[in-house]
Amino acid sequence: MEGGSQKPARPQTRDLSDLVVPRRPSGVPYAEGEDYDARELLTVNGYSLETQELIAALGANLSIFQAAAARLLGAKNERTAIPFLSKLAQDTSVEETARGQAAYALARLGVPEGREVLARLIEMNPEAGPAPLQAAGALARLGDPAGFPVVRHALQSSNSVIAMIACKQLYAFAEQEGALLPGGDTVKVYEAFRWALSRPERNITGEAKAQLVGLGTDEARGLLKEFGG
Repeated sequence: MEGGSQKPARPQTRDLSDLVVPRRPSGVPYAEGEDYDARELLTVNGYSLETQELIAALGANLSIFQAAAARLLGAKNERTAIPFLSKLAQDTSVEETARGQAAYALARLGVPEGREVLARLIEMNPEAGPAPLQAAGALARLGDPAGFPVVRHALQSSNSVIAMIACKQLYAFAEQEGALLPGGDTVKVYEAFRWALSRPERNITGEAKAQLVGLGTDEARGLLKEFGG
């Protein structure tokens, strides 16, 4: 899906105090939302979407732009970026969120190293940062539900930020409903949606409802009806 201007609208943002975070408009399919968000984030903060400029942005001084550039390179199937994505994915000196997006890009490009890095990231503590949860969602989009227990546990976190990040991963697991997990458990994504909808935070319940609308399954419609969606 294309979206957003290809030309930078302003000089590149160099400091978080100057960061512009665009709002996602209605009408963007939920399944394409994160790619859209990455594209718009870069554009409104002065980054070009040309391949070589995206590769250069992998070395940006802010991890939020490294992560967005990595995601777009994977979405655009830019195989020339593989060595640069690999370097970022393996760089333990950068924030794990950027490493995770580089790993996801590699996996989208068919490079096994990407899945390997994502599998290591889901072993980290989700209460310490978003990377394990984001990695779990990335693996689910690749057809691997191994990170579901991490997401399920984080949905019940006393930290509402962690719970929100966990909630954002649920959509990716919908196609894995019923899939077998290590230890004999199975993916129960609609049960996890019920937990999200039962939380008191309106932003989390709103996020869960938006995902259920995007899914449009019988189970999703049933939950929306039950929880006034």
